[in-house]
Amino acid sequence: MSDPLRDLFLDIGNSRIKWGYRQSEEGQAGEWCHGVCDEAEFASLNWPFEIRRLLVSCVRDKPALRQQLQQRFAERLVWFSEPLADIPLFRHCYSDHRRLGVDRWLAMLGAQCRCQDDVLVVDAGTALTLDLLDKDTQHQGGWIVAGVALAQQALFQQTERVNPFMDEQQAIHAGPGRDTLGCVSAGARRQLLALVLSVMADYPQYRVFVCGGDGLWLCQTLQADGEVQRDIVHAPELIFEGMESLCAGSFLP
Repeated sequence: MSDPLRDLFLDIGNSRIKWGYRQSEEGQAGEWCHGVCDEAEFASLNWPFEIRRLLVSCVRDKPALRQQLQQRFAERLVWFSEPLADIPLFRHCYSDHRRLGVDRWLAMLGAQCRCQDDVLVVDAGTALTLDLLDKDTQHQGGWIVAGVALAQQALFQQTERVNPFMDEQQAIHAGPGRDTLGCVSAGARRQLLALVLSVMADYPQYRVFVCGGDGLWLCQTLQADGEVQRDIVHAPELIFEGMESLCAGSFLP
């Protein structure tokens, strides 16, 4: 029996391409299979199924890549560069919905698929974003700060005496560093933790979902904090699940 048609999902962020698809289990949608690649690698990847639709979330202007994918997939390509204006799944708080990052919007839709409660979505990528979506599908707003790598880069580029040395290593924790690079990386992580913990304390009824490249570290660190009495879910596929929900509801553009 031939493998069924499947949807392939791409999340094109500021620093990498993340891909994902659902594995099939006796005709049902199963667990996610996902990975990362760069633009050059994507063209050479082989998929163990025929692609029904290629759904792409892109936060950057990528005309060459979009044209390349359009030529390859034609009407099977669905490209999201901005949120949809008016769907029952989501009510915007931005006066201009197009200014909300499409990745933030899709991650909130993905979290909404997992539960019917108020949700706090934390995306720990190049930027750290936190968004509040209530159980009535109203976006309450959010916060954006530099992520771990970007915060370090800003310090190294804008200060004269804060410099990394070749024999130093980044900290993978938020405790005190013991050299310049360790201090900077630990400080960046501690800043992010402090912000997330502060927002969690202000919104105790919101269920927390964490995604993004630094999401696993952030989630594990929060879960290890004995004072955090909350269910914190690491959900790296949230953006894919947001696009999947648009397919299920026939809200595709």
